[in-house]
Formats: sequence, C-alpha cells, structure tokens
Amino acid sequence: MEQKFNEAIQQIFQRWTTLALATEQGWGGRDSLAKGRRLQAEVVDYLSAGSRKRRPISWENPGDVEELAHFLYLRIDELFNTETDDGSTTEVATLCLRLFNTCHQGDTSFADQVLQACNSTSKPDLAKSQGSERIEYATEEDELLDKLDGMEIDEGSDVESDDKALQDLVEQPTAAQPTVGGYAKRDIPEPVVDEDGFTSVVKGRRKPR
Repeated sequence: MEQKFNEAIQQIFQRWTTLALATEQGWGGRDSLAKGRRLQAEVVDYLSAGSRKRRPISWENPGDVEELAHFLYLRIDELFNTETDDGSTTEVATLCLRLFNTCHQGDTSFADQVLQACNSTSKPDLAKSQGSERIEYATEEDELLDKLDGMEIDEGSDVESDDKALQDLVEQPTAAQPTVGGYAKRDIPEPVVDEDGFTSVVKGRRKPR
C-alpha cells in the first residue's frame, strides 16, 4: 500500500510542469533537484500530519484542498522564487489528497489510475513550456543600480575612441600658434633699443629696465 502510494505521488510531482521546469532549469540554484524531492517529502509529511487531526483532511473538503494548494504555492515561491498563477497548485493538491485518502483507507484503485494515466502519456515537453521571469525591486534606486550593473562595454567600442579624441583635443595646440617640436611657440618680443643705444632684454611679460 505504501509503495503504491509513493510511486503514484512521485508520478504526480514528476508530471507537474511548473515543478519540472523549476528543477530541470535550475530555478532554485544548484540544488534544484534536491529541492524538488524535498517539496514532495514535505507534502507527504503534511498529509500524514493532517490524517492525525480530530477531523482528518479530505480531498472532498474544499477548505483542505485550498490550504494544501496555498502551502504548495508558498513553498514553490520560497524554494524556486517562482509564482504559480496557473491554478496547478489546486490540481496537485486535489490529486495528492485524494491519493492519500484512498490509500489510507486501503483502496489502491485511484493510485492504479494515476499510474496507468502517467504510463500511457509522455512527460511534459519542457522545451515547449515557458516561464516568465519577473524581478521586483524594493526601490527605484535598486532597479537603476541593477540595470547599470548589467550593462556591458564591448571591446573596441566608441568609448575608447571618444576618450582618445578628447585627449587629443586637450593636447592639440590652437591653430593661431605655430608649433616647435610639438609645443606651441610663444610670441617672442623684439629687442628694445633705448636712445643711448643700449639694448634691453625682455623676459616674459616683465617690463625692460
């Protein structure tokens, strides 16, 4: 009985497209596969604990189905940072509850139906399934910083050439100044001869003595 239950619930989780995408595409990081197995074990523990309540949980009770679906929704978000808004958590919750209830009562007919249905159909084609990535930022500044960090500058881009052009503009002499050895040549003042015939030497902008 327990073996039949374990085989059937494993098939349910393997056929859950959202979980299959999350584990095989590594939405939960390196240990995504281990997280998928952990989620299945957590659900089994959830069902076992629910069966020991004064009013055991049942797949025929909409409230019990909703609570398990909510549990699955939260755990998928926590383990894989993924939101399941396709209603699949309710379907999986219903199947798991019904499977547990029937097997717990000693009836394996539903487990056989699950296994037969899974064996007669192929696994979901994950290549045709797509998940949408949504990033939520706490502030607009966080979003701006994340976008700036993601920007890449290709080698040989115009950034380097623009910098060189600016440097050339800084080092380039003006057209009105002839250059000597690459440097601008200052205007050299003509020597000044006073009335006594003496020549004054002019240095820079200082006045002749």
